[in-house]
Amino acid sequence: MLKMLTFVDFIVTPNLSYQVFISDRLLPVPVGAPYQKLHTLIRVCAVLSEVLSKIRLAFDPSSSAQVARIQGEIISVLSAKQGKVGEAIWSAVVDISTQILKTLLDGQGSSDTQTPQGPSDIDEATKSVMIYVMFLENYHSVMEPIVSDAASLGKYVPRSGDLPPLTSLEMEMVSCLGEKLANKSEALPNQGLRFLFLLNNSSFIADQLHQNASYFPKSYKVDLAGKVEGYMERYMQVSWAPVLSCLINPTPSCFGKNYTPLPKFESEFQKMYTTQKLWKVPDPRLRNWLRRAIIDKVIPCYTRYLADGYGNTPLKFSPSNLQEMLQELFEG
Repeated sequence: MLKMLTFVDFIVTPNLSYQVFISDRLLPVPVGAPYQKLHTLIRVCAVLSEVLSKIRLAFDPSSSAQVARIQGEIISVLSAKQGKVGEAIWSAVVDISTQILKTLLDGQGSSDTQTPQGPSDIDEATKSVMIYVMFLENYHSVMEPIVSDAASLGKYVPRSGDLPPLTSLEMEMVSCLGEKLANKSEALPNQGLRFLFLLNNSSFIADQLHQNASYFPKSYKVDLAGKVEGYMERYMQVSWAPVLSCLINPTPSCFGKNYTPLPKFESEFQKMYTTQKLWKVPDPRLRNWLRRAIIDKVIPCYTRYLADGYGNTPLKFSPSNLQEMLQELFEG
């Protein structure tokens, strides 16, 4: 017991450094000292809570006054140590949250210099925030009372007053990330890449919350899923609708009756394919979904155009050729 209490005093010491990896349900990651310390503090807090619970359950009202006094003193000492650990945990949470928010605001930790396919990939800021949020979710039973105590003492003011403070804190981090991603997307060189970047990142966030964040409100997850679908639609509109417009729009009368839009379509398709083949969609499920959506939009339109008669212009691509090419998109 005395050794454990000495360890508690040691572990709550400020600026203690560690050399460990934290492994959670998202992925194993090497992290900085404050994050490592939080991981250890949470485990210590959980042990203290378990010990206190067992001591209280073992209390026998028929015990002698001396036994009751000793038991009460033990509970008092352990409760005080648990309080110290709780304060240290909150301090670590503040340090980590502040550092992440500073990184988001400063634009650091995001993949600003990348290869041609890089700008559409999952941003480093997205990974950082979601690892943190999933870490807090993973230790929800320990973290919730600590964050609630901080809120009751005025150390933290939740933006969502109708939600538990821990959930509000996590949602604030995700919302700040969303603003950062939207701002970053505006600097990308074209609209298609912008919406693919937002689609990749929002889909990653939505998947993590759907799989691991059981305490997030269902309405929040539904709204996020709606954003994913919205980015998908906007991507299709800005990338592939202009390509198909070559076939759909009426033939310009100034070009004469023998004009065919086929060469224009083939040229625009080739350019779009060449560009987007280098873009990256890292999630296989999303990549297949996106390819399927493009195929379902492009191939029927092209097939109808050919069926209506396109004159004597030689075909550069058959429908099957187009489908094979579209299956190669987003490999990076």
